[in-house]
Amino acid sequence: MFGDSFLANLLLFVAGQAAAWTYLRTGRTGHGFGGTIGLWTLLDAWLLANYVFAVGPTGMTVLLLLLQALCLFLVGSLGYARWRRRWSKPAKMRQQQFAEGMAALLRRDLDVATATFGRLVRVDPWDAAAWIALGDAAALRGEKVRASRCYRRALAVDVQKDFADLLRHHRLRAG
Repeated sequence: MFGDSFLANLLLFVAGQAAAWTYLRTGRTGHGFGGTIGLWTLLDAWLLANYVFAVGPTGMTVLLLLLQALCLFLVGSLGYARWRRRWSKPAKMRQQQFAEGMAALLRRDLDVATATFGRLVRVDPWDAAAWIALGDAAALRGEKVRASRCYRRALAVDVQKDFADLLRHHRLRAG
């Protein structure tokens, strides 16, 4: 893709690492750790192949292409997730869907509430309020492990601590 250009590959690596760190910082730890480990593993493999084992040009090209592909994937997936969170049709309907889910939760229609909040967190995995509501629906269904998992996820993605008091209440009640 970018050949052997040091500067282009360095910029691409930094962009990929920044995307992985963004995932880590915003609670998407699986994506963040996976991206970071993958990037550094491929970079180390490329450096070892180049400077220690003197692998031929084909092996070097394959490693470099894998590194570039992972960087582009991380940056592209983060960009797509951000676009989807703000400008997609489901994102524009978030308020209405959240209200419908809360109404279903209040009337104890737990199947509808779970499906609604599940859709919301698939569209926007950084939506702490939807994670909390999904946890509430799971708790009302008697699924304590799933509820606890949802509350932990909400705590992880609530980087501005908007829901800290509510989540503390849920942890005290669950514990």
